[in-house]
Amino acid sequence: MSLSETNVSADILRFAGDVKVEDVTITSMVSGLSFNVTNQVVTIEFFEDMFSPFMTGALILRESLDFANVLPIVGQEILDITISTPTLEDSGGRISGKFYIYNMTDREEPSERSTIFRLGFISGEAIVDLNQKISRSYDGKISDIVQRLITEETALSSEKRYNIEETRNKTKYISNYWSPVRNINFLLDNAVTVVGNPTYTFFENRNGFNFVSLDYLNDQPAKQEFIYNNAEDMINTGGGSSRVPEREFKKITELRIGVSNDFLKNASSGVYRSRLKFNDITTKRYFDKKFSYLKDWGEESKERRLNKYPIAANNVFSLYDSTIFHDIIVTQLFSNYGDVSNARVMQKRVSRLLQSMAYKIEIVVAGRLDYTVGQKVMVTTFKNQPIGRKDDVNAEKDKIVGGYYLIAAINHIIDKEKHECHMELIKDSLTMDLNKGGIW
Repeated sequence: MSLSETNVSADILRFAGDVKVEDVTITSMVSGLSFNVTNQVVTIEFFEDMFSPFMTGALILRESLDFANVLPIVGQEILDITISTPTLEDSGGRISGKFYIYNMTDREEPSERSTIFRLGFISGEAIVDLNQKISRSYDGKISDIVQRLITEETALSSEKRYNIEETRNKTKYISNYWSPVRNINFLLDNAVTVVGNPTYTFFENRNGFNFVSLDYLNDQPAKQEFIYNNAEDMINTGGGSSRVPEREFKKITELRIGVSNDFLKNASSGVYRSRLKFNDITTKRYFDKKFSYLKDWGEESKERRLNKYPIAANNVFSLYDSTIFHDIIVTQLFSNYGDVSNARVMQKRVSRLLQSMAYKIEIVVAGRLDYTVGQKVMVTTFKNQPIGRKDDVNAEKDKIVGGYYLIAAINHIIDKEKHECHMELIKDSLTMDLNKGGIW
């Protein structure tokens, strides 16, 4: 699959990580006063998580006007922010929106004339979710219900864009004074794609709200290639040393391997094999359902994984009884509905979600505001040994660490001169066959 990286213009972009802080304004909901604090900004952080419903962030300010007391800042302020990556403003490289300030921390007074403090902020919909409780029944296709929970005035009442992947199944249930997000989390456990895969996740990124499956994310084109150990000079330029922003964006300046396929955790949590025991209290029937990761992997037409090979060899030592789930179903809880529980997809959902995090790395790269969670990227790393001739480069690639990943979490760290992205990347598969690689 070819990479769909966005080209940048070197004549406008000064360097990789260049950023424009255009506007930062704080408005008090108590007094109605506003302060433009763009010139007082020390650092802005934006944080997105593929398994979290809302964007969060932090604003570090240095000021001498004492507006923290004049506004005052009490955790009920609106933050308007506009920042951009030069040359990418029209292709996703701009964040412009309103956020809710909810606390002030780390206040210091380094001198008599200045104060430094940190303001935590979050999407406004988080405050709506905190205060909105829903008591009613829902009936219909799960993807349609999710759309209503995002947009309706009695739910999140959001005007942001949303990306909802259509579900195959319908449901009927009662929201017992649940918040909108609690409703969506309930639906996550029950939703299956049109081909039957139960791998939905719900998150907010800079593009809006997303209710999509891992298959959907895995099947998208790669946004960018990231390369560790300065190997990009050898691969792309034949050893040239010239530095241009487009190539510098590919460079991984820091890499940490967080998780590398924890076998004990995988075996004990149901990644490889599991058994589900459940009862239908209406029909008084008992069921014993087995799940096998490697058998599930073989359903090529229904699965969309990041890389070609599974994270386990054929002789992986894991029995069905390594993980036993228990559940109860009621097939006629609602008239004209069968089983509305997630019992029949529970094992696969647990396994696939944990597979997606089997390999986890953390990287630091030059920042761009068109990077966001849920995107697919390629990571190229090299074995810890000297690289010989240029013809040998491919043979020296690390096939365990390298491959396609999803951006699971990202922290945009921005000051007036530089923008860095700290990313957590996850993958569910490998670029090498463990049955042939001699690893296990």
